[in-house]
Amino acid sequence: MRVFSRIALALLAVAILAMPVLAQPQQANCPLTLVATNPPASAFAQSPHGVFKFGSQVFVLRGQTLTTYTTTDLGDMQIAREDFISNLAGRNAIGATAFSSNGYLYVASEGGLEVFDLRNVRAGGSAPSALTRISGVNYRRLAVNGAGTTLVGLYPATDMPCAPSTVCPTSIDVFNIANPGATFRTNTITSTSSIVGGFNDVAFNNGYLIVAGTAATIAYDLTTNPFRTVGLTITPGTFLTSNGTNFLAIGNDTAIVTFGVANPFTNFNPLTYHSLATLQVGRANRIMYHQQAFIDDTTNRLITIVDEQDPSRLQPARSIAFDVFDYTVPMIEGRDPRVYESVSYLQGDEVKFNPVAVGPLVYVVGETTGLQTYGACGQMAGKIENDNVTSLPCGGAEIHGWVTGAQKINNVELFLDNGSLGFATVGGPLRLDVPSTTPVLTWRIGTLLDTTARGQHVLRAVGTDANNNRRQFASQQIFFQGPGQNCFNRRRTTGH
Repeated sequence: MRVFSRIALALLAVAILAMPVLAQPQQANCPLTLVATNPPASAFAQSPHGVFKFGSQVFVLRGQTLTTYTTTDLGDMQIAREDFISNLAGRNAIGATAFSSNGYLYVASEGGLEVFDLRNVRAGGSAPSALTRISGVNYRRLAVNGAGTTLVGLYPATDMPCAPSTVCPTSIDVFNIANPGATFRTNTITSTSSIVGGFNDVAFNNGYLIVAGTAATIAYDLTTNPFRTVGLTITPGTFLTSNGTNFLAIGNDTAIVTFGVANPFTNFNPLTYHSLATLQVGRANRIMYHQQAFIDDTTNRLITIVDEQDPSRLQPARSIAFDVFDYTVPMIEGRDPRVYESVSYLQGDEVKFNPVAVGPLVYVVGETTGLQTYGACGQMAGKIENDNVTSLPCGGAEIHGWVTGAQKINNVELFLDNGSLGFATVGGPLRLDVPSTTPVLTWRIGTLLDTTARGQHVLRAVGTDANNNRRQFASQQIFFQGPGQNCFNRRRTTGH
């Protein structure tokens, strides 16, 4: 069922459930939990980056390195190939990337607009092929229409050194990419006389160009000459998130408003208003929505990231949590988190970028951690709750955590890197501290890790459910100091 239809049903359910007698409300899916971490292939500083789905593969661009992944049966990521793009000119981490459904990668930065062919990049295939570079342009927002024939580029008002005006306007360049190797600019839309103010972000819905501005958001039909305005909403925004067809989110630092988009476009149809989760407590810096989010049509979720803001640069300082909104759940207020909301804390003290959902998994690119994979409860989810060797007593230690899934979990096996540490004991009182629609069980295992070699190692937890589905549901990177320093000795006490 389409997202728009699901949202309409959800809003109807809100009206029905708002009557005096309320049944137990449906709860949003349980939190996203870390499943796997793939170490970074290259430095992040001065690096164009992005995560893109292409059939059964996932491309991760990080600097001049393009890593191609396939998903293993355990839910981990396996590198199919890794290519160093020597002729990539971009060196700016705040540049822009976009990927078309027909297999072409677009990168924009101080090096201009670059086009690469990724159609044959796969295991046993060939490296990325550079097609063209257009110099003299610099964009921090890119968007490709669904047909892969039109590309738009924008340097947003939020990043301009002066307020948008006739002296310092923002503009959108429109490119014909029907033949990516012969990309050329066809038109420019300027903010000088626009009623939406300075342009902040661009996206496509059903082939129409959506432009978020400092005063409003507008929709253009690019097939007409001159371009025809087909819709306007007084909702301003600093970023846009689109599923490309019928669902659009307009966001700023503190709120996101969602809209349904019809085809042909008639107007913006407002649906929901989302405010930030209450994560400000205990933090000196203000919090904000990250400017990149993802609409997961398969599970009807809006996946956002909450960042702490650097007060000197007004840019993200670190990412602290996923804030996920579930559109299969009625939008009932009055709880924290709200019944349709799931807040999941992120691991790693860094900023994370480019959330992308593939099946039950969500991928993000971390500045220092590389590619991180998070899993949701609909598949299998859990956590390893030991995060460093100082918590491991010498002579034998217990490692524990929790696990849940749509089916009963029969067993949990723990691995250190690729070596099995054995099967854990699963059971005990239910974990009521973990919000979930399915029972959350504790698992624990005794193991001896005193002689583990010095270096970075990965603990991996793999579960098997009642249907014999076997999947990795959690991983934890731990640095071991080396034999003799991998644990602590209990202090001996004497009786009196």
